[in-house]
Amino acid sequence: MNPVIIQAIMIYKNYTASIEWLEDEQSYRGKVKDTWGTITFSGNTLDEAYQMFVEVLDYYLEDCEKNGEEPRLSNRELCAVDTMLGTF
Repeated sequence: MNPVIIQAIMIYKNYTASIEWLEDEQSYRGKVKDTWGTITFSGNTLDEAYQMFVEVLDYYLEDCEKNGEEPRLSNRELCAVDTMLGTF
């Protein structure tokens, strides 16, 4: 039997996460892009994985605010700013 590879992109609050199905673990694993540090999450269903994405990202943003740090912008937001400024 050939392995099934499922990959997707999730977006929440202008942050993007890549997600893939891990056949051997029977679960989804994702990684939030363009943040300070590595933020990962997982879930047994896509809905559960998305909920975990929301939770870890909200925690990251709250932690940045609590520590007086600016959260890193997503590439999409950076491209929009560069395009508006004409520097893209």
